[in-house]
Amino acid sequence: MDDNQKTFVEKRRSLRVDMEAERVILTWQNQHNTLKSDNGICIDLARQGALVEYSKGFNLGDLLEVTFNPGSDNENTIKGQVCRCTQCKDQSYHIAIQLI
Repeated sequence: MDDNQKTFVEKRRSLRVDMEAERVILTWQNQHNTLKSDNGICIDLARQGALVEYSKGFNLGDLLEVTFNPGSDNENTIKGQVCRCTQCKDQSYHIAIQLI
């Protein structure tokens, strides 16, 4: 280990959001215009988008709402559009969402 450790200086003006493997609620309208909700996992969150893991795939262009910290005082919902959906395992998809 280096004995000459430098002090870390945060240069960002906004707070960091640690969303690694955090439970989120995904909400969307199905083909019958019925509102559906289910649990997903947030893998990454950035200014322009989010990456979530879910058990089913979505079509490009589908609109989703992602609710962070569901059921708490810090609950927050963002809206986005699916811009990529890739199957990574059986019944596991990575869904890239562009925020709108």
